[in-house]
Amino acid sequence: TLQALTFSGALITEFFWILKYAGKISNTLEAADPLYKNDPDKLQRQGINQQDIKKLTNNPNPDKNLPFDKDFLKWFIGFSEGDGSFLITGGKSIFSIHLHLSDLPLLYEIQTQLNMGNVYQNESSAYFIVKAKKDINVLIHIFNGNLFLTKRQLQFKSWVLNFNKKNYMKIEIKFNEFKPSLNDNWLAGFIDAEGKFFVSVSKNRIVQRFALGQKDAKKEFLYISKLINANVEKIKNFDRVVVNYYKLNIIIEYLMRHKLISLKAKSLEKWMEIYNYRKNKPAIEKIDYAELKKNASLINRLRKIPKDKK
Repeated sequence: TLQALTFSGALITEFFWILKYAGKISNTLEAADPLYKNDPDKLQRQGINQQDIKKLTNNPNPDKNLPFDKDFLKWFIGFSEGDGSFLITGGKSIFSIHLHLSDLPLLYEIQTQLNMGNVYQNESSAYFIVKAKKDINVLIHIFNGNLFLTKRQLQFKSWVLNFNKKNYMKIEIKFNEFKPSLNDNWLAGFIDAEGKFFVSVSKNRIVQRFALGQKDAKKEFLYISKLINANVEKIKNFDRVVVNYYKLNIIIEYLMRHKLISLKAKSLEKWMEIYNYRKNKPAIEKIDYAELKKNASLINRLRKIPKDKK
């Protein structure tokens, strides 16, 4: 049933134990062959692993509500690479997404689309958690060979190896060289998780840009920067992709075709109002910096607004 559950008793203890130790997954990684081997004849994948999706969509199991929507799957994989967690706790592989309570409807949408997992909430946070063996098995087929970030591939490998060991299974882990494109929804999902629409307004100056941030993603961000005509920066241990105002056309065109579905969509809407105002304002018209500053203050703060205040 699609019902939000509140935390209580043993569930609180178990769940927050999971969160506490989530960062220790990398310590369980086993020595592995290199993820990528030089093979000039190997074709680079440009979309969802169609063979695995075919297996899933042909699954006769009626309670899986298959086939999945392929555009949603691409979005879901991108979003999971940003905000998802491949957790191992109590010897079990589980999957979790943790968001602000304001994005609770998004977790319901994910639960509905996948027809699995439970949604939990407390005063400020919402969680989507998948524990059931049959559902983890489906998620493995969705992610297998379709992850872009190297660090996520390593976490996924540890997660699947643990699942195999726990359940006496032999699921083969695939390290296909998936690369997102401007023709699929992976980037939209990743932006819903990690994107930022930035506007700063002073008395006589406007700074507007788009950015993505992630730890340990330099190689992948170099690839994304070429897709969207961006610069790559590093702040402490965070890699960032940044698109400045005069180069925003590619990412804007992409987002007009591949819609965001989290509260980031509202941030984008406010951000685009400022962008369009700047683009279309007659040259002789004086800029209303005070009004722009007021509108800019709403961007990227929507997730901080309590649900009953929006």
